[in-house]
Amino acid sequence: MKLLEALKIIDKGWVEKPKGFRVHFQRQINGEWVTDYVPGEKDKPLDSDVAAWRLAWKLTQATKTEGTGTGDETLVNIYVVNDLGEPIKYYALNQFKVFNPVDITKNALSAVRG
Repeated sequence: MKLLEALKIIDKGWVEKPKGFRVHFQRQINGEWVTDYVPGEKDKPLDSDVAAWRLAWKLTQATKTEGTGTGDETLVNIYVVNDLGEPIKYYALNQFKVFNPVDITKNALSAVRG
């Protein structure tokens, strides 16, 4: 087998590492639910899924309406995505996780606040 043939076989079966990670979240702006990311889609993504999940957790803690958060802005459906926008498993549980999950089809912040 030639080297080029071997590389083609390897390339087909190789799992590619994501090129970066972003924190996905949703929030209400002027009564409408908007999806956003941090870092923004035009900004350089984070190199580590662990760092992205820590950021997601901190955003959850800082923006929740009860407890220690300020409640100035509520962020919901917070989770980590790869460079293709696909959800990434939470490293601590090896499962998909969503912080502050809310069914936004209700289209009301009252759904978040209870």
